[in-house]
Amino acid sequence: MEINIPKKLTNNYQSYLFFTELQASTKQLIKTEIVFNFQETKLIESNLFAVIGSLIMDLERRRNKVRLINFQDSILNLFYTKKMIKGGMKKDVWKSLIKCQFFLSPDEEQLTDYLENKIFPERPAVALNPQLKMAIELCVAEIFRNAFAHSNRKEVFISHYVSVHNKKLIISIVNKGANMQQLATSALKKAQNGMGAIKWAVDSGTTSKPFKHNGMGLFTIRQFIEQNDGKIQIISGNGVWKQVKHRKFTKLTRKEFPGTIVTLEFNV
Repeated sequence: MEINIPKKLTNNYQSYLFFTELQASTKQLIKTEIVFNFQETKLIESNLFAVIGSLIMDLERRRNKVRLINFQDSILNLFYTKKMIKGGMKKDVWKSLIKCQFFLSPDEEQLTDYLENKIFPERPAVALNPQLKMAIELCVAEIFRNAFAHSNRKEVFISHYVSVHNKKLIISIVNKGANMQQLATSALKKAQNGMGAIKWAVDSGTTSKPFKHNGMGLFTIRQFIEQNDGKIQIISGNGVWKQVKHRKFTKLTRKEFPGTIVTLEFNV
């Protein structure tokens, strides 16, 4: 099976729809050779590597052989291409080639190390003031905790993209466990679609756990995003929810994403 990757993979609805459809079309494959062809691809925003990594890991767990071919020069440095071997690639392609951070436990020391050494190293063109840096750390840590607390799957992928031109920091956090649709249906004792489930999750005071939630919560993250003129987007089950500054958008997708993708966009 060969998959042609689009010319551009950016933080728009079309790119996330591509991943959702790709997930659905490959979820039954076992012991199959799957080729990702990047011949036409000239732009990838690197926060999407968390989605790519989680998808390829699932494929390889089902003993599929995954190959990535025909990298354009414009995206070559985004991959760990030095780890490619003559005549093919190493096993665990998602780990060997895909630049994303993979967490197996909610150890926040590991998360802090990733933030400090990968996301927040000093860049001459993008300077973070201490208050903004702390707020971003709190937002990411909250999504990170939620991913482990609610998904019932101990794997979380994180990757980021810094736009020097637009002075934006974009961070995606991905888990492939229970999605918000399943959580809301269980908590409310009534079937929910993905769109309604995400709305429920982002409302003030919502929690899917029987104990008091001590984190800052999605509602507080939304407030900070609004103050920062940033963006938060959540894809879970068959729902898409997005807040850009103070405006909110919702949509249903044809296929379900088996888990949750949270993307935070900050003006820095």
